Amino acid sequence: MNRQDAKERAQDLLRETDNCIRANPVPAVLTALGVGFAIGVLTRFVEPAPRREPWQETLDEIRNALVTGAKRGKKAYAHSVDAVRDAVEQAAGKAREIDVDPVARWWKKLWS
Repeated sequence: MNRQDAKERAQDLLRETDNCIRANPVPAVLTALGVGFAIGVLTRFVEPAPRREPWQETLDEIRNALVTGAKRGKKAYAHSVDAVRDAVEQAAGKAREIDVDPVARWWKKLWS
């Protein structure tokens, strides 16, 4: 097989492949997606894990500590909000019991 025959054979295969793809576009696209996905998965396993610098690990530890502190702070804030709300409600209730306003006292006496 000489060079010209190989070139003609390659062009024939290319035309045949083009005709097959044009006749069946959906299976051709799905096959291409499947092959691309398989190549992507294989190259992901072949690649070595990225090397991390020591400062990146320290940064991750600091970030984790801050996240933990933020969670604790959020819980404490929720608890303190409830405590303040209860105290304000109790104070408002006691203030209602005390007759401080002279007009309100006069009004109560008037209609009692």
